[in-house]
Amino acid sequence: MVSFAVIGAVVAASCDKVPLTSPTGSTITLTTDKSIVPVNGQATITAVVTESSGTAVHNGTMVTFQPTLGRVDPAEAPTVNGRATAVYIAPSVSGTATINAYSGSASTGSGNTSSGGVQVRVGSAAVGSVALTVTPSAVPQNGGTVTLSALVLDAAGNALPSVAVLFSTDQGTLATSTVFSDPNGYAATTLTTNRVTKVAATVGSQKSPDFTINVNTAPTVTFSAITPSNPLVGSPIAVTLTPAVATTSAPIQSVLVEYGDGQTQQLGGITGPIGLTHTYSRAGGYTITATATDINGQRGVSSVALVVADAALPVMTLSASPNPVPIANNGLTTITVGATAGAGAPPIRSVVVRLANGTVIYSGTGGGSFAYQFGTFPGGTTYTITATATDALGNTGTISSAVVVQ
Repeated sequence: MVSFAVIGAVVAASCDKVPLTSPTGSTITLTTDKSIVPVNGQATITAVVTESSGTAVHNGTMVTFQPTLGRVDPAEAPTVNGRATAVYIAPSVSGTATINAYSGSASTGSGNTSSGGVQVRVGSAAVGSVALTVTPSAVPQNGGTVTLSALVLDAAGNALPSVAVLFSTDQGTLATSTVFSDPNGYAATTLTTNRVTKVAATVGSQKSPDFTINVNTAPTVTFSAITPSNPLVGSPIAVTLTPAVATTSAPIQSVLVEYGDGQTQQLGGITGPIGLTHTYSRAGGYTITATATDINGQRGVSSVALVVADAALPVMTLSASPNPVPIANNGLTTITVGATAGAGAPPIRSVVVRLANGTVIYSGTGGGSFAYQFGTFPGGTTYTITATATDALGNTGTISSAVVVQ
């Protein structure tokens, strides 16, 4: 009796160590709730084990899972109502995992009536498309920085996180060339360039279309020749300003003109030639500068220099005849005043002749002759007369003469 009890205990212990597996003729069918996962992602794997009679195997029948990439937890799982469930855990690298299962003589992909294993694509192997956006789509002519943003989707249009995105460019400098996508499937970097540049984003075998980053040239403005060529103080000058926008330029938002004498003029967003006039109040050298600013803030500058001279004063003549005035004339004489505009100056507008006490004895728009009778005194006297001519700019010329009355 003693030896029998020992033998029974040994048999019982042996039965505890041998797992329950499917009987001969059984089949295994594998399914997964996700065929695409990110790196380090997870999917649920279900094995359905059926006996040859079509009934589910006994509860507790052990099923072993074997992935070619990553791992399954638990690697062995018991059936409940013919089903064994485990979690597939993807590795930190991309690839395609084939997962098989076996229990006893039943094995997926073994050649019996079992179906094949299941495949799970991991990371870049799961990518269905890569879309690239660039903001802004162009840089200023002196260079700038843009943001490259790639959206990674699987074949079903779902965002893929934790996927390595490789950004490429034929010009400029990338802040980072490889970026992992975030939980929403986005990966971003920046590019600094001053040339027309082509960029793209690649994940595994999927590549976005090339995107061309253009260079926006600044607008330009040009001046025509200033007229008159020898400008004078107080006389308006004229010049034409012409803006130009290249095909790679943005529209002009404003044009500011600075005349060099502290005066400015805002022209707004002009699109064609515009005539300008300006009058300088002092002689000297000046530079007229125009700054065109487009809607992106880029600026084009042009300037033209000029020298403004003081206007020549009116040229005057003044005489009396006869002079000295004889006693017989009783102080009567003829005074002649002449006034001509200075070289390059505007026309004469007024001529006035005054006595020394300020009395006006002649006023007109030009020169002329007139008779005037001076007072007489015993022993005679001398009178001083002064003529003043004023041109259209307010420039004046003055001349004085003495008239002797006997």
